[in-house]
Amino acid sequence: MNKIFTPLTVSLAILMSFGAHADYTSLENYEGLPATKHTVKANAEVAKNLPWADRAAFERTSQGLIAAFDDHDAGELKNRFDYMNGQTPEKYPSSVNPSLWRQGLLNYAAGGLYEVTDGVYQIRGADLSNMTIYRTENGYVIHDPLLSDVAAAAAWNFAKKHLPAINDKHKITGMIYSHMHADHFGGSRAIIDSGDFADNAEIYAPKDFLKELADENIIAGTAMGRRAGYQYGMNLENSTKGIVDNALGLGTSRGTVTLVAPTVEIKEREKVVTIDGLDFHMINMPGAEAPAEVVMYVPKYRSLNTAELTYDGMHNIYTFRGAKVRDSLIWTKYLTEMKMRFIDSGLVDNIHSAHSAPVWNDPNTSENEISDYITLQRDNYGFIHNQAMRLANHGVSINDVGREIEKLVPQAQLDTWHTNGYHGSYNHNARAVVNLYLGYHDLNPVNTNPLQTKDKSCVYVEASGVETLYKAGMSHFKDGEYQAASQLFNNLVQCDPNNVEYRNALANSFEQQGYQSETMAWRNSYLQGAVELRTGKIEPTIKMASSDVIANTPTGMFLDFMAVRLNAEKAEATNLDFNFAVSHPDLGEQYYGEVSNANMSNIAVDKLPIVDVELVIDKTDFTKIILKEVELKELLNSGQAQVKGDADLLSKLVDGLDTFDGLFEILPMPTQ
Repeated sequence: MNKIFTPLTVSLAILMSFGAHADYTSLENYEGLPATKHTVKANAEVAKNLPWADRAAFERTSQGLIAAFDDHDAGELKNRFDYMNGQTPEKYPSSVNPSLWRQGLLNYAAGGLYEVTDGVYQIRGADLSNMTIYRTENGYVIHDPLLSDVAAAAAWNFAKKHLPAINDKHKITGMIYSHMHADHFGGSRAIIDSGDFADNAEIYAPKDFLKELADENIIAGTAMGRRAGYQYGMNLENSTKGIVDNALGLGTSRGTVTLVAPTVEIKEREKVVTIDGLDFHMINMPGAEAPAEVVMYVPKYRSLNTAELTYDGMHNIYTFRGAKVRDSLIWTKYLTEMKMRFIDSGLVDNIHSAHSAPVWNDPNTSENEISDYITLQRDNYGFIHNQAMRLANHGVSINDVGREIEKLVPQAQLDTWHTNGYHGSYNHNARAVVNLYLGYHDLNPVNTNPLQTKDKSCVYVEASGVETLYKAGMSHFKDGEYQAASQLFNNLVQCDPNNVEYRNALANSFEQQGYQSETMAWRNSYLQGAVELRTGKIEPTIKMASSDVIANTPTGMFLDFMAVRLNAEKAEATNLDFNFAVSHPDLGEQYYGEVSNANMSNIAVDKLPIVDVELVIDKTDFTKIILKEVELKELLNSGQAQVKGDADLLSKLVDGLDTFDGLFEILPMPTQ
């Protein structure tokens, strides 16, 4: 029997099940709606099949605790999630996927200074990442100084209270960045400024650290910041209807992302570095979790630091904020290499990483728990890679491979907590694998030159009729088919962004999908989308490029970014056609560039050709201009910078550059 619902009756039914809509005119008063009976049922079905009896990760998280944060400043992040205090994994809220709830409680359980083994310590729970501390002959090496200066300063101060002084001091004898994501270097300036950093101490980083850092945060930095607002739920509160976890950790600290440039880059594939008498066997493993990343074996402590190649969950092959797609195949090879060289050969008693708790072998059994752990992690990424490409070679398209691979997940992975999709997911990671090999196009000719988003939606709306589409969407919603409802409501909103009823309907369907999502980025994106649909507001973006990052970015990359900012229409209208140079006397660097055919390009050169205009300026002053701390005119007037040639050409170029505010639409905002 066909179901027939009018918009009025279905709207009333939904309002009755939800209660009256909240006041969405202010973000301060924003509150999500309750879970529907369909979401309650869906989450209950998930809970039935989870391995609740496996408490090993909670035991690992509590092992080795030296001191809990309690009321110390280092526990500020943990305190933001007080609503988790006393909660248990099995008693999950109806508005949270039970697997994600359990992951949130696991991350909440970490909060203090821990001993990995005698000589290796970790601060966990102060930020998204872990700070690892190694004891050397005369002090301590800091590995991955968290995301912000505030968190790093508090974490180190807490560690000093509980770690023994060496020669009456807590001297820092070196610092290591495992890779070039901000939560692994962002607190560096606080460590340098702590008063404990030794004068001769070095800062170590993997090969191409600064290049890859700038590449990821400058060229697409504005767009990445806006997209990160969805991945991390920019407007969501820490609550059972908002943020419950950030997969790698509870959340992020509050403070400034800083960067003190490394003094030593490990350029070789592998190298043994001795820091104050302690050997670190460093191995570059780029292209998997990060374009530049180093893992470390510390023989004295029989410890292996896997950086971010392992953690208690599945990682991203593609990250929603936007970054280069990662190579899941090379990831499996790196994990196999570590397993064979250091684990199966019996050289380590523990592995520890930039996130989650360490893994130890139990001396009372013959089982190699570390080997089992890293094997499951390896096989998880291998499964995604191999099965995604197997399906692709059978003709499964990039748009369908995610749902198809979900049907194939082996029971061994389903029965293991630390391979679950909290950060990445089988679904979107499989699509990333296919994209890496075959690209975004499914080759269906209708997608060769697709209609623009709004035009495509309006084609469906005009063909179906507004009332028919809305009724169908509401019927799907009533039956708990929220993805189908979203598909229809999205067409209505794209075609008519001012209709509040359509916006709320789409928000409602997003919200229930968020409540059912195991992957934190899915949950946050659905819920953030609901916030923007209901409030009609876009808040300022997350800033990806801090002043320290900008200061350490090569000039050539800033010129590349200027080329991205060049508005082709303006350049063509003003007939911009010239060549230029930027020279840094303080560094002995010179860059040659050309502006032609509504495009701009540059390269670093040893010798400059004759140019139309040359800017001679120290790199430090060039950085100040970019940071808007000083005007070029001031530097020219004071003689700190010079322009040789036709200065008007530079003015015309600047006039043709776009400014990015990071407030662009992801979902259409009301126009009135």
